[in-house]
Amino acid sequence: MIMVIFGAGASFDAVPSRPPWAYPREMLDSRLPLATELFLDLELFTGWVANFPQCKPIIPYLRSIPPGVTLEHVLENLQEEGKTDPERLRQIAAIRYYLQCVIWECENRWNSVAHGITNYVTLLDQLRRSRTTSDPVLLVTFNYDRMIESTLSSVDISIRELPDYIRHDSFKLFKLHGSVHWAREIENPVANINEMNNWNVANNLISIAPDINITDRFRIVDHHPTGKVGDIPLFPAIAIPVETKINFECPSSHLDCLRAFLGKVTKVLTVGWAAQEQHFLKLLREHLTEEIHVKVVAGNIPDGEQALDRVRGAGIRLIAEPPAAGFTEYAVSREAELFLKA
Repeated sequence: MIMVIFGAGASFDAVPSRPPWAYPREMLDSRLPLATELFLDLELFTGWVANFPQCKPIIPYLRSIPPGVTLEHVLENLQEEGKTDPERLRQIAAIRYYLQCVIWECENRWNSVAHGITNYVTLLDQLRRSRTTSDPVLLVTFNYDRMIESTLSSVDISIRELPDYIRHDSFKLFKLHGSVHWAREIENPVANINEMNNWNVANNLISIAPDINITDRFRIVDHHPTGKVGDIPLFPAIAIPVETKINFECPSSHLDCLRAFLGKVTKVLTVGWAAQEQHFLKLLREHLTEEIHVKVVAGNIPDGEQALDRVRGAGIRLIAEPPAAGFTEYAVSREAELFLKA
């Protein structure tokens, strides 16, 4: 069975006509961001900061990260401070709304550049051709954007409801850190919610963030910022990027399905994934009991070697192929078919 793991680098380099080496950020600000670019001082990003002013006090920390320190580490420290500082929890809640909105807008702009021609579409076609058994291909992503959902239509899969992600026999999609169009119901009643718009509800929930009770009831929404459905308040189902996440941000039925299939995986292809999610590596170690073949596609070869080292360091037994550089180059070269069919 084949599993493909996507990280931020996949959507960053998703448009073959605009590879990063030829179109750097300063030439193309619509490109979906890497983790290190989530709080850029560019008009698109700063505009959404202005819409959620509660996060302004901590934005400088997220833009001025010292060498050797990761964004995930800074955010984790800020989140830890929220245990004794209610205002910090409001700021972190505002960051969740900011991430939902800025990724939603970047995705729309990136799609307008792509016109439906993406490396995701090409790779899924290669995966379709490489399937030699009735087992599904497992697609795991840590990205918030919906580029991969759009891609699934190319293999006759439509995602309209949450069960659709895992319903089909050919491909199953797992978004372990949530999605820009996912929300979770809030248990707390919001006074006069029927008289509020989504912005009003979002600001209300940010203000009471230290006290809100977020349920495990997920919904798909068609607007940003997330606010409500009827008289039910909703909170963005997006995981804050931190180093030592404990929980996944997806329905429990999706996790159960993934666990049920992981033991059958024999080949893993990773694209733009740095392998820094310790909770996911632990899940792999628990279920990948046999030696697996791994191919890493990263922004460059050293990054690919580091990702492999992290997977090995997690105690996962593997046979590693030499890393490849660039999603665009890898997809266009059709190297995936050689790896997947071998």
